[in-house]
Amino acid sequence: MKKASRFPLMLFLVILISVSYGAFVISSNLSQRNEKLAEISDKKQKVEQLNKDIKGLEKEIKNSGSIKYVEKVAREELGMVKPKEVVYVDKEKAKEKNNNDF
Repeated sequence: MKKASRFPLMLFLVILISVSYGAFVISSNLSQRNEKLAEISDKKQKVEQLNKDIKGLEKEIKNSGSIKYVEKVAREELGMVKPKEVVYVDKEKAKEKNNNDF
């Protein structure tokens, strides 16, 4: 009679271990899925930002032949001025700009 009472106990332990293992596997897969979804979302945002950057650069390339664009680049990036033009520099803004660069 002892063998008959042991069988249901062993069956119960096997079922309990199986259910526990299944729950662990499912929770592990769900956490991996959530990580992958977050990664995909991050990649999509990066792609959208890069597409915006590309459109901006395409506009810049399209306008690069115009006189206004050449003048803008010469003034802003190269620091050039027109003949007999006087440039005033605000020292406070220059200090703020230098502090922000570091």
